[in-house]
Amino acid sequence: MGAVYDEFQRELAAMRKRCGDDARRELIQLFLLALEREELVSIGYRESLMKERIAAMPVANDVKELLRHALVWIWKDEEMHTIYIRGAILKLGGWKLRTQAFLTQAAGGVGGWAGSVMQHSRWSRAPFSRLIATLVTAIGGLAGKVPRDVKQHLQTGPFRNFCTFNIDAELTAAVCWYRITELAESQPDLDMQLARDFRRVAEDEDRHGKLFEILAGALTDRDTLAEGITADSLTEQIREVGEEFLPREHRWISNSQNPIGSGQHVLVLSAKHSDRKRELFRRVLLEGGLREAIQARASAVGRPVEQMKIAIKPTFMLGYHRGDLSPITDPELVDDLAACLREFGCADIVLVEGRNIYDRFFRNRSVHQVAEYFGINSDNYRVVDTEEDQVLHQYSRGMAQYTIARAWRDADFRISFPKLRSHPIEMALLTVGNIEWVGGRCDEYLFLERQADRATAVMMLLNDFPPHFGIVDAFENVPDGLVGVMGCQKPIHPMRFYAGPDALAVDTIALRHIGVQQFESSSLLRSTAQWFGGSRNAIEVKGEDSPIENWRGPFHNELRSLLSIMAYPVYVMGSGRGSLFVPEMDSQAFPPLRREGLLLRMTRRAVRWLLGLHRPVSGS
Repeated sequence: MGAVYDEFQRELAAMRKRCGDDARRELIQLFLLALEREELVSIGYRESLMKERIAAMPVANDVKELLRHALVWIWKDEEMHTIYIRGAILKLGGWKLRTQAFLTQAAGGVGGWAGSVMQHSRWSRAPFSRLIATLVTAIGGLAGKVPRDVKQHLQTGPFRNFCTFNIDAELTAAVCWYRITELAESQPDLDMQLARDFRRVAEDEDRHGKLFEILAGALTDRDTLAEGITADSLTEQIREVGEEFLPREHRWISNSQNPIGSGQHVLVLSAKHSDRKRELFRRVLLEGGLREAIQARASAVGRPVEQMKIAIKPTFMLGYHRGDLSPITDPELVDDLAACLREFGCADIVLVEGRNIYDRFFRNRSVHQVAEYFGINSDNYRVVDTEEDQVLHQYSRGMAQYTIARAWRDADFRISFPKLRSHPIEMALLTVGNIEWVGGRCDEYLFLERQADRATAVMMLLNDFPPHFGIVDAFENVPDGLVGVMGCQKPIHPMRFYAGPDALAVDTIALRHIGVQQFESSSLLRSTAQWFGGSRNAIEVKGEDSPIENWRGPFHNELRSLLSIMAYPVYVMGSGRGSLFVPEMDSQAFPPLRREGLLLRMTRRAVRWLLGLHRPVSGS
């Protein structure tokens, strides 16, 4: 153990002495300490910084990719820990503790940035950043926030030094989390799931320490590989800690188990006339490899196609009025898909969909009621409301997602079938984002007290229960406004479909066709690429490979760009938990749960006007 570890042990002992027998007080102090530390390292390990530092190292590209992916996974873990402990604090205390939490997280963020600049940026390359970071570090030292033993590590040097320092840093974090676990188990009013999650975080920190130990041992002071270390031997060392820390090509996983990130081909078919919709859709299903994917999956699970359970996830719960069909998957095509599956021999076909926040404000918003309203009913499938179908599940990765829809879990073959819809944060919501409704309610991962963010919750679902095929309905009534996901006054009609076994590949090509070239533009797809891999350049497009004409999107002009940038923070902190951001419902079918007061009615109308959220004129 190093000096940093010893210093932390002394700090813990002093805290325990100050708190005496008050376990609750010590627990809260440790919560705040953990929050500051997790925010610090989530900034200090950030992908953009590690990617730049690793790119400059004189090692082979395959080694760089191993280093980059291992560090990205550590960073993603630390981000999850930060959100989880902040949510726990916000749920536990009043305004005073909440204020402390936000100030503590801010301090951790500043400290993480300053530390990363000191360790990775030279004066010659970033003089202004180094100056600010030096001042921040000096102030932190005076305030007792930067111990003397830590200061000596805040120097630009070999990457090996960074790894060596973080061996101790991760060990101290593990000690902190194990103590938090012990104290949480002694508090009868705390959910025992919290203690289990805290122990999981501690075990994550143990793994991070082992990884940094492996990386430090694999590198020299010149940032080259140490004698006797090869890419293959480094791969096997990392695998012993956890296969998820390896790039996809080094994991022992087949495309039939989880095709996400496999980079398989995408079929894109288009038509000139709308009367060819159903004919074109059938071609997409037959030529896109759906039958072959089902047969491969049947072979993998050892079950005849006739006995396979099939789950289809369309999107229709954001539908609000028959006068605007833009937010929903075409009901006619849903039935055609189920009918085609029956032709393939599949008999057990279920349509799964989950409630969104609209049922917090309006009546008759169960899945079955909304499906009936839009004519989504057929003898070819049965409809399941995922909220009524949740069962407990211990996810292999991630945090704060504890359930899954039984029908989605038990399906042998899963299909994600959304509508192409613009989105102010994701640019467009596609097959990956469409999965978020099959676990816990989406509003559990949106607002400040959340303990996992939306992207993490979706990744957990994709990791344990991935779709085996993705189809995007981009034929007609496609919403492309600022909040097309909620509706659109002037939808467009691209008259095309996208399909393929790899949901990430399908979404990548669809995004490219609306002008989005980088994963960074979509937090969900960026997270998917980080979790599962995937290469934009390797995807083969069969059929139409051209931009969608007349797509406006959420960044179409300066005003839209500003509103899109503001959308997420405003929705999270200023929307009344979504109550202000609702479309004009069909009030006869979906009457309000409570009387809409004058102020609420005026605010909702103003938001609709600002967002351009109105029904198409022809559908009024």
